[in-house]
Amino acid sequence: MPAEIQQPLAVLFTLPDGVSHHGVLHDLPNQQLAVDLAVGLVAATHPHGPIRTRSVARQYMTTMRRMARDLAASGFTGGLADLTPATLVQYWLTCDYHRERRIRVVLNAFQETAGGLDPGICRHLAGRRINKVEKSRPNQPYSDGEWRLLEASCTNQIAAARRTQRQALEAAGRGADPSSHGVTFDNLAWLWLHAGPAEARRAAERFGRGAGVDQGHGAAVEAALFPTSETAFAYLTLFAMRTGIVPDGIDVLRLDNITRTSANTALLSYRKGRTGNEALNLPRDAVRLLDRWLEHSAQLRDHAGDLADRLWIYVGCDGLGRGQGRIFDRPRSQRQRRAWMESSGVLGDDGQPLPVHGGRVRATYHHRRDRTAWTGRTTIDPNHSARVEGDHYLSSHTPAQLDALEGIIEQAQGDVRRKAAPPVVVSSEDAAAFAADFPRLVEDAGLDAAAVSALLSGEQDMFVAACASPLNGPHAPAGTLCPARPWVCLLCPLAAFAPRHLPNLLRLKEYFSRQAQQMTTGQFLRIFGPYTARLDEDVLPRFGPAAIEAATRQSAETATFLPLHLEEQPQ
Repeated sequence: MPAEIQQPLAVLFTLPDGVSHHGVLHDLPNQQLAVDLAVGLVAATHPHGPIRTRSVARQYMTTMRRMARDLAASGFTGGLADLTPATLVQYWLTCDYHRERRIRVVLNAFQETAGGLDPGICRHLAGRRINKVEKSRPNQPYSDGEWRLLEASCTNQIAAARRTQRQALEAAGRGADPSSHGVTFDNLAWLWLHAGPAEARRAAERFGRGAGVDQGHGAAVEAALFPTSETAFAYLTLFAMRTGIVPDGIDVLRLDNITRTSANTALLSYRKGRTGNEALNLPRDAVRLLDRWLEHSAQLRDHAGDLADRLWIYVGCDGLGRGQGRIFDRPRSQRQRRAWMESSGVLGDDGQPLPVHGGRVRATYHHRRDRTAWTGRTTIDPNHSARVEGDHYLSSHTPAQLDALEGIIEQAQGDVRRKAAPPVVVSSEDAAAFAADFPRLVEDAGLDAAAVSALLSGEQDMFVAACASPLNGPHAPAGTLCPARPWVCLLCPLAAFAPRHLPNLLRLKEYFSRQAQQMTTGQFLRIFGPYTARLDEDVLPRFGPAAIEAATRQSAETATFLPLHLEEQPQ
């Protein structure tokens, strides 16, 4: 069974990878509700539900215990079958998203296993959640100063632990069995090295205080010979800083996850919770750090038993002071992170103790890697400097190449200037008034009085505008009729818009509307965006409402289509 109910009332979770968790429920005020919650917790455990790790099991237990206490404080005395929708919804309104989600999981599991919930509650369970999930924020990387301080603190702690271990190993080499040769530091080091922490502590207890042995002596020898939780945490944190592996992947590493490919290289296999198994070719500094850790923990690994294949093993005790002399394999717990933060004395940029967060360490690793890989410039060949590549690939070596580059630049500048120029909208057919109002167009197109008269009379109309020079446009070689599509005239410097063009301009606007419905926003803005803006913001507002209304009626009566290619016709 993945989980079972025990007496006095508790739930024993048996989770993947041999992990177990014991949650107590017998101390709750409403035991009938506690029993129902225990049934739901058992049914929601992997592989039947989402409870598959110790931390998740602890969160579910905390949420259920809190729910039982809060409902009891409000006067509820029954079980889950006696719970009404109003009571449950009222309680959900006091919860956050995650507590409501866990309660829904347990209630669904209880209903599938035992049944008996109110039909209204079942409808709520099948519907939407009341509380919305808060938008998460990505982990913020440490600053350069904080990163250097954190790295220096881990390095110094590891160096000090290695010096102390070398001294203890030298003492153990000089020592002998303290039961026969007396109690000295050298002999105690010999005992701890050969017997292991648990057996050495039992042997030291047999010596008793009469022989000068107390708990402090054993703890000092043990901390000198074997890695403690603080030392293992420093190694683990520095290893994460040099590899960028996800925290849950580092925490559960085993020796068989390491494949040595040479004396200085190694391949590390690990499991990333959201994706699955992954592998990483360790950087050189990470391989050296891993070798130092394996050397540092080798003496403890000889006495670790079933934990010998776990990578991060250490000696220590739990948060209540129990387990001295025992070997553990999880140096990165909440309590140990807080203890290391207080003992290391590392301060953040705000002057407060710097918390060590695995997610922030990983985010900083990738942030720094991205910055160190970017030189601030783009080069075709990484062996060339920016100046060399500029000389080789961008400089003009002949006058003809220089003229071509200058021509391209002038053309681009002309396009920018042309798009920024206001449209030419005329309301009079008098040639003299037109030449006075639009001297730029007359000068650029080289218009004389006859050409201006032809422009105003409609002889040179191009569907949505009149063209000042159809055979000398910017979109075709000189002497060739302009082949541009109708909407291109909206940004052409030779186009002039008159009231007689309003019906076709409105048809063009309708065409833009149809294209906007058939294309994605990005595609439409990239192809038609500048023309739509010119039509809606510059051209049409220059005509009066009466002219636009009359043109609208004319456009509807004649129903003339745009001169479109086959692929541009409305489907």
